[in-house]
Amino acid sequence: MKIIHTADLHLDSAIDTLPTDKSRVRRDEILHTFERMCEYAKMSGVKAMIIAGDAFDGARVSKKTAGRFAEAVKSAADTDFLYLSGNHDRAFLQAYGEILPANFKVFNNEWTTYRYDNVAITGIALDKFNAPFVYDNLRLNENETNIVCMHGQVLGYKSEDAAETISIPLLKNKYIDYLALGHIHSFSEGVIDERGKFAYCGCPDGRGFDETGVKGFVLIETEGKKVKTEFVPFCSRIFAEKEYSVGGENSFYALRNKIIEDMRATFAPESIVKVILTGEHDADFIVDKEDLALRLNENYFFAKVYDKTTVKVSEKDYAFDKSVRGEFVRGVLASELSEEDKNAVILVGLSALKGEL
Repeated sequence: MKIIHTADLHLDSAIDTLPTDKSRVRRDEILHTFERMCEYAKMSGVKAMIIAGDAFDGARVSKKTAGRFAEAVKSAADTDFLYLSGNHDRAFLQAYGEILPANFKVFNNEWTTYRYDNVAITGIALDKFNAPFVYDNLRLNENETNIVCMHGQVLGYKSEDAAETISIPLLKNKYIDYLALGHIHSFSEGVIDERGKFAYCGCPDGRGFDETGVKGFVLIETEGKKVKTEFVPFCSRIFAEKEYSVGGENSFYALRNKIIEDMRATFAPESIVKVILTGEHDADFIVDKEDLALRLNENYFFAKVYDKTTVKVSEKDYAFDKSVRGEFVRGVLASELSEEDKNAVILVGLSALKGEL
């Protein structure tokens, strides 16, 4: 029996890291990724697709998105969609529950089980009321293959969004073969006990530079009491970032060409990329991040460049410089500004004195 474990699609997300036109395209791509997953389920004989929370990004879901979501579910009529609301999408069912087909099934705030021969898929939507009791209330049959679904924060994982916590130690010896988790947006897995393991499938398609790399879903295959899992790459494009140091380069434009060549060899043209420039450079070294971004955007869906370089300036270099430039640098270095702000002010000021601004 084949089962898909997915989560955290965050459909209708704003995707603020991209310009408006690119953000609109990206939102549609992520929705289409779900449609492709439904087609994959239909073509591959997947019996159930677990959606372990945050299928949507908030309470406001457009009619277009809800309609396409429902049609995609309906198109895979032989696959059951087992939906667990997360901390972002609890209002979706209240708004659009009536348009969802019969093969869309829900885990509520009590343990609910859907059985397929000897495979039991059990899940619960955590909240502040049931969280203290979920472990004692979980009752599984030792002789069944048990897949459990939850959405929340496993203790020890970093996350910025508030979510209920999940204790792996309290799930030991519960006869769990696979714990399908949602909330963390990158794939990871670990061990519950001698019998079972847990996994975050991650999001199926990235939305920002905090979701870099290849994304996809987990394919679960059960045979008898054996459970085999595989991460399946499935994203439409990736977010990627890479750092480059300006140290040792005499010309920024020579460095620019090296960066472009290296990026082309590393990341596919459909990628969304960020280049971070680091290291120290002389005051006369021109860092033209706008030109680099322009060239990269010729090669990629979208590219941005961050300049985190610092100007290599010391007071002794300008101690005896009686020019306006020397007076300016000494004044900035003697100020109470932070080192980061001093570097930024000196860089802009020297460029202005050279007539480049």
